[in-house]
Amino acid sequence: MNRAAAHALFDEQVRHIAGDLLESRTWRVFQRAFPILDVGFEMEGRVPFRVQMSCEDWNDVPPAIALMTFDGAYLTAVPTGPTGIFHAGPHDVTKRPFICMAGSREYHTYSGHVNDLWDNYKNVSGYSLGGILEQIWSAWLKSHL
Repeated sequence: MNRAAAHALFDEQVRHIAGDLLESRTWRVFQRAFPILDVGFEMEGRVPFRVQMSCEDWNDVPPAIALMTFDGAYLTAVPTGPTGIFHAGPHDVTKRPFICMAGSREYHTYSGHVNDLWDNYKNVSGYSLGGILEQIWSAWLKSHL
């Protein structure tokens, strides 16, 4: 993908991750500048959680998503729960825990999912950057860490 086009699409999709949305969900934006979207989730009684989405070639390829503690260290233990998207790993490439759901680069490059192509999702509702972030947040809400 053309870097300028990827940058423009990134900016268009992340500009809505602001204001009332952040406040109502208690999300904290650590970085929102192409190619990085770095957002933390907080909630009373829950361990804060952070995802850093690296979107260099958005949306030709899905974002690489790093799972992090609120202070920016990579997670070594993942949330557990009914959704099952938090995979303890290690991932074949990153050697770390990862998001195992369509829409994450780690899912589409994991040996068990290489045939589930990103092209099948990238234009489907819910797979914008905000949609992917919302899916992760929803899974975090249902999980235990």
